[in-house]
Amino acid sequence: MGYGKKRRSKRGNLRGGNADEKKHGERLDYPEIDKHNQAFCDYYKAQGILDDDEFEKFYEVLKTVLPTTFRITGSRDTALELRDQLQNRYVPSMKDIEVEGEAIEPPTPLEWYPDNFGWHFKVSRGVLRKSPAMSAFHKFVVAETEIGNLSRQEAVSMIPPLLLKVEPHQWVLDMCAAPGSKTAQIIEAVHANDKKNEIPTGLVVANDADYKRSHMLVHQCRRLGSPCFVATNHDAGRFPKVHLKDENGRVYGMQFDRVLCDVPCSGDGTFRKNQTIWRTWGVGSALGLHATQIQIFLRGAQLTKIGGRIVYSTCSFNPIENESVVAEVLRLSNGALELLDMSQELKGLKRKPGLKTWKVMTKDKEWVDSLEDITDEKKRSKYTQSMFPPSNVQDIPLERCLRIYPHEQDTGGFFVAVFEKTKPMTGIDNAFIAHQKGLNVDEKEILESEKKDEELLESIAPKVEETEEVPLTQAKESETAAEIEDKDVDLPSKRAVGESAPNKPSKKARSMDTLKEAPFELMSPDNEDIVEASEFYGLAPTLPKTQFLLRSMEGNSKNRSIYFVSEAVKSILSSKDSSRLRLVNTGVKIFVRQGSAMDGGCPLRISSDGLMLLTPHISEKRCIDVSTEELRTIVTKAFPKTEEFDQSHVEWLTALEPGCCIFRYDTTKLADASQRGLWLPLTLPVWKARVSFNLLLNKKEKKSLSLRLFDVEPEEIPAELRNRQMANIQSEEGTPNTSE
Repeated sequence: MGYGKKRRSKRGNLRGGNADEKKHGERLDYPEIDKHNQAFCDYYKAQGILDDDEFEKFYEVLKTVLPTTFRITGSRDTALELRDQLQNRYVPSMKDIEVEGEAIEPPTPLEWYPDNFGWHFKVSRGVLRKSPAMSAFHKFVVAETEIGNLSRQEAVSMIPPLLLKVEPHQWVLDMCAAPGSKTAQIIEAVHANDKKNEIPTGLVVANDADYKRSHMLVHQCRRLGSPCFVATNHDAGRFPKVHLKDENGRVYGMQFDRVLCDVPCSGDGTFRKNQTIWRTWGVGSALGLHATQIQIFLRGAQLTKIGGRIVYSTCSFNPIENESVVAEVLRLSNGALELLDMSQELKGLKRKPGLKTWKVMTKDKEWVDSLEDITDEKKRSKYTQSMFPPSNVQDIPLERCLRIYPHEQDTGGFFVAVFEKTKPMTGIDNAFIAHQKGLNVDEKEILESEKKDEELLESIAPKVEETEEVPLTQAKESETAAEIEDKDVDLPSKRAVGESAPNKPSKKARSMDTLKEAPFELMSPDNEDIVEASEFYGLAPTLPKTQFLLRSMEGNSKNRSIYFVSEAVKSILSSKDSSRLRLVNTGVKIFVRQGSAMDGGCPLRISSDGLMLLTPHISEKRCIDVSTEELRTIVTKAFPKTEEFDQSHVEWLTALEPGCCIFRYDTTKLADASQRGLWLPLTLPVWKARVSFNLLLNKKEKKSLSLRLFDVEPEEIPAELRNRQMANIQSEEGTPNTSE
């Protein structure tokens, strides 16, 4: 999130010059950056964040490149098997490898990440991609990342979701969520202990103030296929109030069991990835963001249930963004928040305690001990008392905060503080307590208390004038220019360094953006499409028919796509206040309407997005277990005919009504399944036309699967069939042709 005055020249890209001059596939050299900033050294030595000897070690590590780190996604059935494959196959095969005369250490698990699901590899992505000795491991990482079994993520950014301690029944709010790696981790936690064929009762609301970046967030989280996910676009410090009703019609304010405030920050903890900070660092960004950080944190606290947990985090070393924000929100909470001791959590994570004192430097680079030291009244008005250590700072347990320094475990820099809301803080809290006791609360009282909360938030408006130093990050995993070019990882890139975005959307942007989003409409269980799909696929009662959703009515395209949401998400969409939420995305795409005419059958095909969610509820009448040769046929061939399958299945396939069906394959039938990274059964959506079949995966997915299974690329679709497809409604999953 950008703040402050832009002070950069117009240029085609991060390197300067014309971006169009770069040829496709060419990697350009980047100018060497002078990795020294005396102002940074002077500032943090004066703050006393480390003793002199340790500061030198810390500063030298800042000049080095971060290692590769990734997570094995904990909500996947494959998690334990993937971990065992990694430990027992890939790690042993990578011992004694040298690249350009340098010994390469195999990947090692992050000592503090539970169940060895987090991994560290001290090799750059460039070396990993180019080295023949590591090609198998590289292919493994890329393939599993593409299908969502691995998630590349900076090690320290994994910490806040772990400390949230999310459980499947809890409602979680991620206030500043883009690009979404922490959100994905939270979604995995909500689904971590799923009971078979049951949808979690919890949900995840992921918010970001930047409209475009909220779509990056959706892109990152979509691969998880969660019906419990909602993406919104609001200024986090002014996240709207929403009133819900229980089964008895009693009104209560929407609150959350867990809230993550991973706030916009100056980002000097990202030196190792964001090298432009070496020449742009200054104190102005931290000063300018201080009030915004308080406002976001305070709003998060207001939205947290009593007994709920809040995690506040930045990727900054600066106490103005860290301890001073924590101290001020504790003061504003009037004892409702408790700063928790995390010393026994994440064993093996090296951390230092929060600071008990700090100094304030003005943007004129003068140290001041209090507001009174700023003699110029106009300048003084730009600063706040909350930037300074409070008079009772020794009584505040700020040592419970976690400071993560790069030299201790080869990571980025990070700050984390964990809180519990122990007693009522707002009128909404009192109303929620009454609601839990089954008491009715006057809705006017709720509105009045909410107005007071809003007035408090508005009183914390940023007062520091826009600074010349451009804030560098949004407390997320920023990328260097070189990393942005790395196409191996399907992750949305960070906003370019120096590119600004508003703290809250402008009125013009709000009105324009609203038009971009199609409305959400819950479908009636007796909707003809729901009835038809339920009968055709034999959907079991375990899949509620009251939770299907439409995005829009697109002209004459009747119910082109149908989505599915959890009961918790449905309760928000059903609220009379749902229009207050700028919903960017929710729901898992379950069905997509076939575009061309068809004789009989059902025109609604199963979306690959919703395949795993829907499969447990589908009748066996649309499913078939195929042999290895049949799998080869459907994966490698373009529109294979019925007679190309096993004779034992031809009669069944011929009699099958046109429409979507499920091909299942037991990977243990494949002799070298483990070598190909296949451990669990394959479930594939297939379209049955009159006399042919088509695998419903997009071109890239189909190619990846074909290479992984059989080491061959799939056949190209014949030109005449491709032309027919163009007449169909296109979708990201590939459009079936039903003309045969």
